[in-house]
Amino acid sequence: MHKILLLTCLLAGLVQAAEYETHTPDNIEAGEGDGLMGFFKNKAPVIPAEQEIQYPDLATLKQWAPVKFAQEIKNNNYYLSLDSLSLGPDRIVRYVIAVTPKAGGPKNILFEGIDCKTNQYRTYAWGNPNKNEWQKSTQVKWKPLSKNQYNAWQGSLSDNFCQMGDPWPVETIRKDFTVDKQAGDCLGCRAK
Repeated sequence: MHKILLLTCLLAGLVQAAEYETHTPDNIEAGEGDGLMGFFKNKAPVIPAEQEIQYPDLATLKQWAPVKFAQEIKNNNYYLSLDSLSLGPDRIVRYVIAVTPKAGGPKNILFEGIDCKTNQYRTYAWGNPNKNEWQKSTQVKWKPLSKNQYNAWQGSLSDNFCQMGDPWPVETIRKDFTVDKQAGDCLGCRAK
């Protein structure tokens, strides 16, 4: 029994160490790298097939809930628009998030999507609430979810949006953000 526990701990340590390799998310491609994660990623990540995207009307977004996640330097506050949440037939959770600097300054609004199946996200557009318009992204690039980077809210949101590769229903996600959460709380662990 001790040998199995020791082997499990050793493997977990190796995987954790491989995640801290000196790569940035933009230059990591599956199969690249000489670390342990490169060994396990032997083919390019799947690009999710998407439906036609409906951009939310910025003027109608009224329900904002704080997003809390672990980060070393907390220069910003993050708010999820609960009335922007959608889940299409493509099983991608789409949402609007606002990033507001604690020191003041302009609020950044982003329209993004998370694919629970492939553990990836992408930014569709940046919002200008004063003009009620979206500046659409010119790059259709899916990126791996991460929790250990500066401003990595997408990785944290995936904990709330996804369950074992599938998205939670939108109403369940909305409800989760309206409940006062405690440390270590998880959506699937709550009493019904």
